[in-house]
Amino acid sequence: MDLNKELKELELTELNEKAENAVAVAVASTAVTGFVPIPFADAPLLIAQQVALMASICAIYKIDIEKDGLKMLATAAIGAGGAAVVGKTLATNLLKMIPGVGTAAGGVVSGGTAGVVTLAMGKAFIEVCKMVKVGKLSEADLTSSKGTEIMKQQFREQLIKAKKK
Repeated sequence: MDLNKELKELELTELNEKAENAVAVAVASTAVTGFVPIPFADAPLLIAQQVALMASICAIYKIDIEKDGLKMLATAAIGAGGAAVVGKTLATNLLKMIPGVGTAAGGVVSGGTAGVVTLAMGKAFIEVCKMVKVGKLSEADLTSSKGTEIMKQQFREQLIKAKKK
């Protein structure tokens, strides 16, 4: 293996580790946000935190993408998670409306769901960014229908992996 290729692989490994650390921090942060006992108050905060995570991953990989593009990718990915994610989120927020036990149980489930969704989102976006870094996808394609489909597919795959953990 030539030295240039080895250096590129080392650089990619380092970037991947930094991105994984950013995901770990975001998972903890969104789990806490999801625990907020006020029904439906956490949704806008969670999307903002997930977009911020994606922006930090972009910075790590030195990929330039607008915040609106990141928001679109995040919401498309969550939508791709299907009825299970949306249904669980809705159910836990309704549970939060029941004073006492419902609020606590809803907060715990909501926090867990937020953490799992953020983990899947972060890992999916890392995979997409790696594709850009190795030339399988262009930066311009990130917010195109091609990039959106890849993000959705990666999110679904990561969601399955995250649920198994």
